[in-house]
Amino acid sequence: MKAPTTSRRWPTTTRAGSPKAVGYCVQAAELAEARYAHDVAAALLTDAVTNSTGPDERVELLGRLLRAQIRAGAVAAARETRREAVEYAESLGRDDLMVAAFTAWTEPTPWQARTYGTVDRPIVDRLSRLLKRDLNPSVRSRLLTAYAHELVGEDDPTVVEAAQEALDLATGPRLRAAALGILAEVHGDAELCRELVEIGTEHDLPVYRVTGLLNHAGVAAAANDPVTMHQVITEALELARTYRMREAIAVAEITLASLALIEGRFVDAELLYIKADEGMRRIGSVHTGFLQLALATIWLNEGTLGAHLDDVRALHAVLGPMVSDLLALALHANGLDAEAPEVRASPSPIRSDFFFTFLTTLRAMAIVALNDRDAAEEIYATLLPHRNGPPAGAASLSLALRPVAHTLGELAVFLGRTDEAAAHFARAATIADRWNTPHWAAEARSRTTT
Repeated sequence: MKAPTTSRRWPTTTRAGSPKAVGYCVQAAELAEARYAHDVAAALLTDAVTNSTGPDERVELLGRLLRAQIRAGAVAAARETRREAVEYAESLGRDDLMVAAFTAWTEPTPWQARTYGTVDRPIVDRLSRLLKRDLNPSVRSRLLTAYAHELVGEDDPTVVEAAQEALDLATGPRLRAAALGILAEVHGDAELCRELVEIGTEHDLPVYRVTGLLNHAGVAAAANDPVTMHQVITEALELARTYRMREAIAVAEITLASLALIEGRFVDAELLYIKADEGMRRIGSVHTGFLQLALATIWLNEGTLGAHLDDVRALHAVLGPMVSDLLALALHANGLDAEAPEVRASPSPIRSDFFFTFLTTLRAMAIVALNDRDAAEEIYATLLPHRNGPPAGAASLSLALRPVAHTLGELAVFLGRTDEAAAHFARAATIADRWNTPHWAAEARSRTTT
């Protein structure tokens, strides 16, 4: 059951509600939450909002509702509920209610709580304005984490500044954990991840245990440590299932799918991606367009991308420039080299986030395929700092291509740098061995003498 959204308009005049109905719904929702039936709680709280009698009660109930929706994994619905509460408060000129609406979001989400590559500027602007007010430490800490969450992944220095200040102001374990979660993600710090898990364990906050474990998986992947990555993601999945954290379940399943992809178990990877996507669709995730990109990555890894040209064209129509290089590779595989350069005629800048090595590797592959020597020099320099890293994209816990070192080897061959190419391929083989990918290791070793 998908937790309902609250897209109704609020009345322009006060209309009598039913206090008895509100009380009943809230009590029933609390019982449902105690049984981890978060979707049921969200449905009950939606009814409570309908029967609310005044602004303060309405915003308080909308806050309860959005927390239930987050716990149910319905992040898109929770964002809509928060938007309703914020705009309602704004319509009344009540900054106190707007603060209440923002600070009601007390639950972390396993993935960004917004569509990839987007920023909700009206929300960021309102938070920036509220943070100029004189606030008590706990309220300011919560608003700072809300602000940081809206911009994390945007290469914005104010994210770390806000999260660090939120940590300094934290007056309890929940506030400290909220700030630590952001800092652990941004800094890729295993110690911060472990501290987050410890807080979650000590204070019976399973959602932060799961958050810490998921962040730790990303840190382990970036450090070329697939053993730890698998260990902590398995623990996270078990916990998420125990507490019915639906979005966290999907994130953990997608991570396991990416490990299967890396190991060349393409059938297993596809089944896991599809299963996770079904769960995400049921809860109304903001990331439900992910499956087609995952499938295209499987096709590219197994060498069948050219057979799916129509699917890749359709993906390009949805995601646009983000997958222009992928479409160029599919066109090249079909001998359509005249069309391929048009697709990537004006390549967009690649975001410096968790997909950076994945998307940059796609671009490098397209550059070599289309014989673009000038672009090869530039992309080689861009990828070189990542030569010791894991399979491209592995740290995203979602998608992966062969090690960056392998792509550097191919670029070096293309540029006539034979000695550099051999060193890159040798390094790629070592990294592939670490990730239990004999197909990549064998291919890399075969290139060390060419």
